[in-house]
Amino acid sequence: MKRILIFAPTAPTSGITQYVLNILGKMDSKDIRFDILSFRNERLKKWAEKHGGEYFEFDISMYKHPVLYRKFLKEVFSREYDVVHYNISTISTLLIFKYAKKYSNARLIVHSHACSIEAQSKLRYIVFDYVHKFLRAFANRYSDYKCACSVLAAEWMYGKNAAKNAIILNNAIDIEKFSYNENYRNELREELGIKTKYILGHIGRFAVPKNHSFILDVFAELLKRNEDCTLVLIGNGELENQIKQKAKELKIENSVIFIDFQEDIYIYYSLFDLFVMPSLFEGLPITLVEAQANGLSSLVSDAITRESDLTGLVEFYSLENGSDKWAEKINEKLGFVGRIDTAKMIEERGFSLKSQAEILNSLFFN
Repeated sequence: MKRILIFAPTAPTSGITQYVLNILGKMDSKDIRFDILSFRNERLKKWAEKHGGEYFEFDISMYKHPVLYRKFLKEVFSREYDVVHYNISTISTLLIFKYAKKYSNARLIVHSHACSIEAQSKLRYIVFDYVHKFLRAFANRYSDYKCACSVLAAEWMYGKNAAKNAIILNNAIDIEKFSYNENYRNELREELGIKTKYILGHIGRFAVPKNHSFILDVFAELLKRNEDCTLVLIGNGELENQIKQKAKELKIENSVIFIDFQEDIYIYYSLFDLFVMPSLFEGLPITLVEAQANGLSSLVSDAITRESDLTGLVEFYSLENGSDKWAEKINEKLGFVGRIDTAKMIEERGFSLKSQAEILNSLFFN
């Protein structure tokens, strides 16, 4: 039996967590034991315990407790893993790679899921961006397989030259589950008490890259043009209270519905008439794939890779156009809302879970 360690130091509601859960759900686990190393991630812990694996809580600071940090990683990596699969956005420390090689004979799969740094200030961005680029050499040195969710994510993690040899592992989904359902739409409208004709939707963590503040600015401008609209924001995160306060300051709180993260998120796409995603940066957002599987049109920032448009339903628009122009564009698109069947297109582009699980499985057993 193969022993695989999945390393995913990420929030329970993040796209990386969802990717890991999606792909593990399609793996043939009778010949594989999956253990998981993460950071206060109850969803991944629950999965590991349910499927006979072990969950390791990675909650030790390398800087505050260097001896304990090394001892912990030695204990984890010494368990004779065949493969360690790193699902990361940035290279926060080279020691993770180094210790994996030192204390095990495992093959290392480095899997990039983003294309920039998440930082609260410009100074922090500059510092962490520099550190990340410096540590690229170690990702290239220690990895047996370089993987990424998009070309941009590959270039971010490994540099442009090394990225040419990266394997693109698409952020695949269960296509049928996300297809449009009129019953879901009607039930949710009634449950949430929505009376307006149009519903804009966004799903994502309340964090800097998702640019929720801009979404509110755009929506405030949209209401000046079209009052028959409701905005639904689904997710949680460190900026949630700040965004709720801004909605009150803009006097639009009665037209904005905040919903906590949902395990059955697939039912909510049918509620929306337009999906909006003015992100500052993304790898290849799984939510955008899900929206397209629902046949839902999307307006997204041009910071998001063009690879994410699998169906022709995604329109890219510059953040430099400002909230006023974004509101005009949304109001225009609302006049042509509707759904199309996209299942075949998405499957042909390689975004079915089954096909991607087969690729990853070949790396595990190669």
